[in-house]
Amino acid sequence: SCFIAGEKDWGIYQKPGAIDFMENNLCLNYYGRHIIKDAGHWVQQENPTDVAQTLIDFYKNNNFFQE
Repeated sequence: SCFIAGEKDWGIYQKPGAIDFMENNLCLNYYGRHIIKDAGHWVQQENPTDVAQTLIDFYKNNNFFQE
């Protein structure tokens, strides 16, 4: 799994330490946090190009699909 959020999403700042707790205690096979610039809560709609590239990189870097 990975975590994708927009840098302007208030949710990632709402409870300090919550993302760190999730990353360190709740996720298995965790492959990192990806904060997308110029996006808020609706990250996939506000910056679809960067979200798509992040997902493509995630799949390629972790051998989840082959070209």
